[in-house]
Amino acid sequence: MRNDVLADIFRKSLLTRVFEDRFVKLAMEGVVPPLLHPGAGQEVAQIAAIAALKDDDPVLYAHRGTGYMIARGVSMRAMLADCAGRAGGTNNGKGGIMHVVDTSKGIFGESGTLGGGLVISVGMGMAVKKKKTGQVVVHFFGDGGSNRGTFHESLNWAAVQKLPCVYICENNGWAVSVPVSESTAVENIADRAHGYGIPGVIVDGADPAAVMDAVRTAAERARSGQGPTLIEIKAIRLRGHYATDPQDYRADAAEVAKNDPLETLRARVISMGLMTEAEVETLLTECEAEVQQAVEEMQASPPLSPEAAFEDVMV
Repeated sequence: MRNDVLADIFRKSLLTRVFEDRFVKLAMEGVVPPLLHPGAGQEVAQIAAIAALKDDDPVLYAHRGTGYMIARGVSMRAMLADCAGRAGGTNNGKGGIMHVVDTSKGIFGESGTLGGGLVISVGMGMAVKKKKTGQVVVHFFGDGGSNRGTFHESLNWAAVQKLPCVYICENNGWAVSVPVSESTAVENIADRAHGYGIPGVIVDGADPAAVMDAVRTAAERARSGQGPTLIEIKAIRLRGHYATDPQDYRADAAEVAKNDPLETLRARVISMGLMTEAEVETLLTECEAEVQQAVEEMQASPPLSPEAAFEDVMV
């Protein structure tokens, strides 16, 4: 991995963490609904994965985290407006953080139901294959989503049709408040790939180079007409299921926090001489200022009128 790429992943991961921390604070204050599912602990892997793609590769994201959108440069002000019911959002302030869509940046949102995005990815994969655009459809989902029927249906059909799709499961060990050991029969979700005759790969979510390599290899395979790959990222979840979740069902939260991938990457960037401690602190200040500006711009945007409820509907 080039040094400039690693530094960029760190910068975007830090911005994501600052943005989500501020979002949680806004939710606590009642400024926005507590609908964010924080991606703290997973943002490094999310951003590294997208760094391995082409800019026009369509991305369908999981419901945990905003790293996908920030990696592609989606406006933070627009994301906040989506959540606060204000003008200027990507979905006109109606869909919330889990339905941010910016097709100009290759961000195509998420399904309204757990596991629904897997089916959408198959449809998109069939479309880009037919149109011969050379794109690869990438779908992120969680360990909970891998236990839905749509997971098996989608991977089977994608494999049969050799669709240009890459499936990335961010396994953080928890489906809401249920540990993966109590919900999933296999130790590794990637092992399920063998049932569909496609590669199954496991990578460490704290290692951005490994994530990039795995996704790049899978994307090249998909582009060459060989079909999909299932990648399992072994991740950790630092915050609760939703923004204000106290996580009182977890006994491992404090121990897990000691292995924060963002802190690991921070130490690596400094040890490699890519940034000094002072430069990292300056970057943090810049990220905080960028987020503050987004918050102020969102708050300056007018709330949606009651009449807006009847706009953007088909019937």
